[in-house]
Amino acid sequence: MNRSLFYRSLAIFSPFILISMILWLGPAEAGAQTALKTAIIDSQKAFDRSAEGRKAVALLQEKEDEIKAAIKEREQEINSLRNKLDSQRLTLNQEALSQLQLEIDIKEAEKNKYEQDSSAEFNQFKTRLIKKIRDDLLAIVEGLVKERDYELVFDLSSSGLIYFQPALDITEEVIKRYDEAASRR
Repeated sequence: MNRSLFYRSLAIFSPFILISMILWLGPAEAGAQTALKTAIIDSQKAFDRSAEGRKAVALLQEKEDEIKAAIKEREQEINSLRNKLDSQRLTLNQEALSQLQLEIDIKEAEKNKYEQDSSAEFNQFKTRLIKKIRDDLLAIVEGLVKERDYELVFDLSSSGLIYFQPALDITEEVIKRYDEAASRR
């Protein structure tokens, strides 16, 4: 069997295999069937609807807008220099033209470097911010697991679940507890 096909098949069927194994490996007692205490969380929904998640999205948008404004300012400066070069092309000597072109090239290089650096910095900032919120949400989920003795908690955002009983969804409880914990800080 082709390895690529094998791994794709495994990726597609792994959630079904996992659920089947969990059901099959249930209690070892002969004939005894006990339901696993299960919960569902939609971590993306919890992130999006929590107060801290909304703050993070607003902060990221603000930072992105600052970067865009700085890039636009640099572009305007470059365009101004280009217009100056075009309008004075016939009146400036070759040395002055070369100097102006060099200044344009330097400004473009600086703008490109700024774009790359700010993009990398923004992505790192975004990753740290999201990780902190996800870790905080996970701590809330872990508290609920201990409090309610859940044996399994599935994340609806990444599990591939097709159906679940709405009563198993603890997302709203997690959001509520997370917002309460965040407001106490």
